[in-house]
Amino acid sequence: MINNAATVAATSPTPDIGMPPRRRPLSLHPVLSALHDSAWFANSSDETLAALSSAASLFSFGKKERVLCEGRWLGAAVLVVQGTIHTVRRSEQGRELILETFRAGALIPDASFACDETSTADWLVAGETSLLLLIPQDEFRLVLDNSPQAALRLVHDLEKRLQRVKMLASGLATADVEQRLYLLLYNLAQDEGPVVPEGAVISCLPTQQDLASRIGACRETVSRILAELVRQGSISLVGRRATLAPRFLETAKLNGTA
Repeated sequence: MINNAATVAATSPTPDIGMPPRRRPLSLHPVLSALHDSAWFANSSDETLAALSSAASLFSFGKKERVLCEGRWLGAAVLVVQGTIHTVRRSEQGRELILETFRAGALIPDASFACDETSTADWLVAGETSLLLLIPQDEFRLVLDNSPQAALRLVHDLEKRLQRVKMLASGLATADVEQRLYLLLYNLAQDEGPVVPEGAVISCLPTQQDLASRIGACRETVSRILAELVRQGSISLVGRRATLAPRFLETAKLNGTA
């Protein structure tokens, strides 16, 4: 069954669809290793892991390659083994907004819940070179049927994602660009980075274009706000590593961001 899902995810490119080229699945052992290393499946029985590793396939995608295009159906849950995947919504004017970002270890189960080949209004795009494990719909559902703990974790994860999307929608409607950027940076630090005496750390800050796409702004505006925050000493940048100083966190709390 994975061959069908893989064909959708990795068909030959066409000018109007822009699907990534066909890829050869890697061997079975890397698949089993990816399942073992995942918090989602680490506690599964050996029989379950063996069945999943036989059905699932690993695929690599280059930066900005489309994993799933609008109007396509994947028919599989996606485990991000390495890299970053964005869920992107494109407006009629061609403007793109990043709705969600999934990093290594994240599970994207959305397509596995479709009852038929319904189309999607979103794109899945690799934010960097990424390695994905595609788990066919039937096999993924079987895991949930046999593991109430996994099903409960999935519910909690979906609830968390829903809250983030609500915050994004609320921010776009009620907050200015600077407040939205404050909120995004604060959440990135909370989700990913360690806390050090100098403040909260974002170990790998998204590009300015990615930040802009996630808050519905233009890159130039984000660049200007970041430069001002650096000048004020609210943020320090060393390569892709960003440290949010205590004054940044205090300002976020005063603004109701934190």
